Amino acid sequence: MSQIKKLTSARWAASSLLAGLWFAGQVQAQVLPTIDCKPNSVAQLNTGQTSAGDPATDLNWKFQYLRTYSGSDPANWGAFGDAKLVTAPTASWSSTPANSSTAKWIGMDAFGSQPYTDGSNFGNIDGLFQVQFNLASTVSLGSFQPSMTYSADNSVVDIFINGKSQLARGAGTWGLPQAGGTNQFNYNGFGTGRWLTIASMASPDWQPGANTLTVYVKSSPNFMGFAAAISGTNACAPNVAPTAVPAISGATQVGSTMTGTYTYADTESDVEDPAGTTYKFVTSPNASIASSGDGTTVASGSTGGAAASTSYTLQAADADMYLYYCVTPAAKTGTSPGTETCSAASGKIIAPPKPPAQPANVPTLGEWALMGMAALLALLGIAAIRRQSV
Repeated sequence: MSQIKKLTSARWAASSLLAGLWFAGQVQAQVLPTIDCKPNSVAQLNTGQTSAGDPATDLNWKFQYLRTYSGSDPANWGAFGDAKLVTAPTASWSSTPANSSTAKWIGMDAFGSQPYTDGSNFGNIDGLFQVQFNLASTVSLGSFQPSMTYSADNSVVDIFINGKSQLARGAGTWGLPQAGGTNQFNYNGFGTGRWLTIASMASPDWQPGANTLTVYVKSSPNFMGFAAAISGTNACAPNVAPTAVPAISGATQVGSTMTGTYTYADTESDVEDPAGTTYKFVTSPNASIASSGDGTTVASGSTGGAAASTSYTLQAADADMYLYYCVTPAAKTGTSPGTETCSAASGKIIAPPKPPAQPANVPTLGEWALMGMAALLALLGIAAIRRQSV
């Protein structure tokens, strides 16, 4: 920074040596913090939280400086190393917001030194401060709008979310660049009253799961640092129960077999529980029903999953009724079960057709009747002959 006299050549040499050792050092193993629905969960991303394994190292934030000015294209960025807590800052740096105990200055080393990079830039360098975290699936992306109050030596000129420049997205309302239209390398972004607050970091670039937030800083000799306090209440979308859309097919005649099928859906992609999803075949004299309770259940059980189908053979008692297939979906995880849904009416169910009428049987004479008739005919014949002979 221009307001501070140049370091002695010994300090410069030490700073350059520290920079080389820092950049070549191993980055500590890190477990990414998870941002969820707990109050102010994003405070996990405050700068200056110490690592249990190394109290001098920031728990979550990483840092790199660009050895030569490379511009803001992430394709030109190099590897990140551990950011250090600045425990002996220059007196020109103001205290952290509201003297926060969990938002402290971080930089290359405990002094907030700026490494000398190359003669062409005369110590004007770019630095990148980056934090990675997981965003829980319960957090609504559209409502994830954390607030960030920050300061930098010398100025924050852009913020990247998952490698996407927010300045390029028109986030000038965020106060970017912090230097405004002045010299970004010489701007006093670290003094009293220079803290800047972004009230809402809403962005289409947040994504489920792993996220990266990178702060782009410009600095002139002799120091470089960044401090941020992050807050906000995460709006969490409730887990939605699964849904089912049932259908029924088959000839609506007593004796026919009807087949029930359905599609399964879940907003959070919770997998279906095949044994937990249940069905009911329901008959009703009404052409529409709201639930299985509005009719008579004639068959029920577990569907075995949306890939399977269930069947029911229409009975004589079902004649003149409508048939429905009602499904209650269940998921293995998340909110379950869902609400029962019934198919459209199938029917009315018709009785089987009556068989065709059979012709009436012609009565026949038995053996004794035939013998009696023969004797009668004989007597009638004899009588007729006698009349003729008289």
